[in-house]
Order: sequence, then C-alpha cells, then structure tokens
Amino acid sequence: MNAIKFPVKQVGEKLAFLLAIIPAVLTGILIIKYGVNVLFWDQWPLASMFEKIYAGNLTFQDLISQHNESRKFFPRLLFIGMAYLTGWDVRYEMLVIFILACLVSFNIYRLSLLTVGGSRVTLLMLACLSNLLIFSPIQWENWLFGIQVVVFVPIACLTSCILVAYSNLSLRIKILIGIVIATISTFSYANGLLCWVLVFPAIALAKPKASQELLKQKWLIVAWLVGFISNVVLYFYDYKKPPYHPSFSEALLHPIKALNYFLAFLGAPLAQNKLTVATIVGTILIVSFIGLVLYLLKFWHQNNLLHRTTGWLIIAGYTLISAAITTSGRVGFGVKQSLSSRYATFAVYLAIPLIYLTAIILEDASVRKIISRPSLTANRIVSSVLTILIFLHSITAAYGIEKMEESQVNRYRGKACLLLINVVKDDDCLKRIWGDTNEAKVKANVLNNQGFLKPKLWNSNKIEKSEGKQVSGLDYGRLDGIEQVGKDKYIARGWAGLPEKQKPADGVVLTYENNQGEAIAFAVASPGIKRKDVAKSLKNNAYRNSGWAKIIQLNKIPKAAGKIKAWALDADTGKAYQLNGYRRIAK
Repeated sequence: MNAIKFPVKQVGEKLAFLLAIIPAVLTGILIIKYGVNVLFWDQWPLASMFEKIYAGNLTFQDLISQHNESRKFFPRLLFIGMAYLTGWDVRYEMLVIFILACLVSFNIYRLSLLTVGGSRVTLLMLACLSNLLIFSPIQWENWLFGIQVVVFVPIACLTSCILVAYSNLSLRIKILIGIVIATISTFSYANGLLCWVLVFPAIALAKPKASQELLKQKWLIVAWLVGFISNVVLYFYDYKKPPYHPSFSEALLHPIKALNYFLAFLGAPLAQNKLTVATIVGTILIVSFIGLVLYLLKFWHQNNLLHRTTGWLIIAGYTLISAAITTSGRVGFGVKQSLSSRYATFAVYLAIPLIYLTAIILEDASVRKIISRPSLTANRIVSSVLTILIFLHSITAAYGIEKMEESQVNRYRGKACLLLINVVKDDDCLKRIWGDTNEAKVKANVLNNQGFLKPKLWNSNKIEKSEGKQVSGLDYGRLDGIEQVGKDKYIARGWAGLPEKQKPADGVVLTYENNQGEAIAFAVASPGIKRKDVAKSLKNNAYRNSGWAKIIQLNKIPKAAGKIKAWALDADTGKAYQLNGYRRIAK
C-alpha cells in the first residue's frame, strides 16, 4: 500500500508528537489563565440541588428533570460530587472539559492508526491539524463555563463507541458497551440521543462481516432497539418545549434563511464571528464532503474502503445532524446566532473527518493510478489544506483568546458585586453572572452557608472587616473627584488597580465615614473606562481600562456622612484596598 507522505520531510516522531500536543497544551494554559471561580448563568439553578440535599429530599426526578431541551442526569451527578470534593470550585469542571477534549483527541488519533495509511510522523501531523480544531480557542464559551461539560460528553461517547466498534471484542460486548455509553450520552445533553442512531451503524460496518454476524444474532439488534426506545420514552416523558425558544416551523417557512444558518453553523469555527466568511467556509466544507462521499459511493466495495471510512463518516454525520437540528430549533433567533461559540464544539467535527477522509481517499486514488505523480499531487493538496486551515485557525484563535480575556474581566466584575450582595446590591452589575438578581441573592446565601462560595460573602458594610493589607510602595489607584451632575446626584470618578496582580481592580467599593469614623460601604462600581494616562504613568498597558465612575444618589448616604473614600476590591480574596484621596459632598 502506497502511503501518503506529509509534505514536511524528515520530521522526527518526537517533533511531530510535540507539534500534535501543542494545541492541547496552549488551550490548557488558557483555561488556567482565564478561568474564574464564580457561578455563571445556567450554573445558578444547580444551587437548588444543594438545598434539597441539605434538607434530605433530593429525588431522582430532580436529577433527571429537563433543562432547556436536555436532561442532564449524569452531569448533575458529576457536578454534585465535584462540588463536595472541591468546595464547588467551578474551575475543576473546566478541567473535566479539558480532559474530555483530550479523550476525543486520543480517540481520533487511535482511529487514524486503524484506518489511515502512512508513517507515524504523517499520522501525528494529521493529529496536529485535528487538534487545532478540537482545542480551538474559538470555543471560548465552552472552555470557561464548567456546565458546558455537557457539550463535550456526546462526542466523547461517540468517538469511544467508534473505537469499540473497530476493536476485536465480540459483538455482544460491543452492543453492551454501546448501550451503556449511548445512555450516558442521552442523559447528558440533547443531541446525545444521536449516539443511538450513529453507533449501531458503526458496529455493523466498521469490521468486515460484522453486519452478517448481527443478522445471525438478531437478539442483539432487538436489545439495541429496546435500549433506544427505553431511552427515548424516558427522555420525552413529560417533556415540554421551552416557551422562549422559536418554533420548529421557522426553518420550513424560511428555507433560505435556514440554509444560511446551517452553512454558517458549520463554518463558524473558522470564521472569526463573521457571518459571510462562516457561510463561505461552511459551503466549502459541505461541497468537499459531498465530493468525498461520491468517490466512496463509486469505490466503497473495493480495498476495504467502506470499513476504513465508516468511523469518519459517522463523526461527520454527528455534526451534520446536529447542525440540522440546531437550525430547525434556533433559526428563529436569527442567522447570526449560528456563530455562537457554544456551537463550535459541534461544528468542528465536520472539518476533522474531512482531513482524514481526504488522506484515505488520496491514498486509495494513488493505488488506483487515478492520480498521476501521487506523491507530488498529494503533497500539494495537503500543503494547501494545511496553509488555509492554519491561516483561518490563527485568525479565529486570536479572536477566541481575546474573548476569553473579556470573559474573565466580566466574570471578575460580577464576582466582585456578588461578594457585596448582602451589603450593596447592584442589579446591573450582578446581571453579568445571572439575570435573576433577587434569586441570586437567595441562592448565594444558601451556597455561602454551605461553604460553596470562596471567598465568603461580606456580612458587614463596615469595610474595615474586609480591608486588605497594602504593600508599601504600590499604587492601588485614586479617587480623582466627585462632581454634581443633577439635583441630589453626583458622580465619583477615579482609577483602581491590583498592583500585585498587575491588572485593574475587579470592583470599586465606595464608602462614607459615619459618626464613629468607620467606613461604611454604600455603592460598588466596575472599572472598565479607558485611562491611557494611568497606563502611561505606570508604564503598564494592563491598566488601560482601570478607570471607573459611579453615580451617587444623596439618599443612599446619611446627611451627616463624612469623607467619601474608594477601595479597590480583589474578588479572589474578598479584600479591599483604599485608594488615594478622599472627597466630601457638600449638602
């Protein structure tokens, strides 16, 4: 068998291995750097689970209850267990996400060893290409949102089942493992049901004569159908379509809009949040896939081609069906919604099998003498794909990293306001981490009492109880001034930083001085205003957005209030550091 040679010659296996794992290493570093230990949106309802555990009335129905379109039974078990092990540090959930992505990467590589010809160097370089997509920062929402473990479970389950299908295990064991894993997939995320639809064909086609053996052991087919039907019945029992989601008829009523959504969904991981680029890339991917399928249809019965490509076709089918389902259920939100970073984890698994299908078909075509000068032609194709993929990936990766940084800043600001929720409740600020701020206060106190919030919520408006020890010689910021902007309305301005962390403060607490000389917190502000002068003065561009401003209503402070001061807040420690300067408000 003539193997396709990777265009980069004389690359050692060690170097190729290093290149293959670099995408994973870089993404792991990004998760560690930008992950924030604070509950975010869909994680807040999980607090109800701990209330019920504490009261001793958590039920199976609570664990399997519907959330949007999903029944997240197994992830909820994981979240509860990890919460008690880690004090509900959601960064450990991000670690699980990373581990699942590594599992998918390993499964993809193992599948390539079983189905793609070529040297170890060639396969490792192909793995490098696929890992650029698997670990792409364009999935920034999923990498930094612990509950998004759920979107990685189905593809991890599917690729694991495909490897089982290619193994030398007996059909009975394959079916049993498939039923267990497909059940886990189903009750982890909405599209996990696809495992039932896709894994059985993989078992039937991955190995020669497997389909004939299944026909001889029809009870295995019956067992699979029983498992599938049981899962579907349990899944859709008392199922209710989320009322705020668009109608499925939207796609039928607007087919052009739906097609645009479908194509943009597929191309989004390589499009830097640009709809036109995503649509073009999605179209190229679909056309390429159709071309490869047409080749397979012509020669599928020769050279074991069907068995070698089954796994890759199954993975591609997972993405195409996911894209179709998402289109039917989300196109009503608008075509632009197809670019959501959360969907990238589904969409990347069309480009990945295309990489390997191309390698298999080029190899097959060279054997059939369809391609003249096979090595040169194959190398040119691979080189072109490599260049385009790396170019598009570089652009989208830069965009994803930028969004990771924005996400970190946003969550730290929300966490800073959360710490003060019992002292100063700022709804606009709290909405950074959850929309229902009243419910957030209730749940935050429940979690705080159970030791799941770190640091703990402030329980006093006297800031001295949360004052941090300043490091001599470091500048934490300044209260520049307070000016009147209306009747009984003033605005305070300044800048604030955390010099030990070399970044703007996570929040700014405003205090007034009472009759006993104590600083009493009455408002919280979020840095984010550009202060080029500060960055220039400190010779550190990290402080470019360290400026802050806050409207002060006179009815928020006593008439006898003394000095107005400002404090930089560190959301990781819950400590506040006084800024330079103070002001008084003349009444």
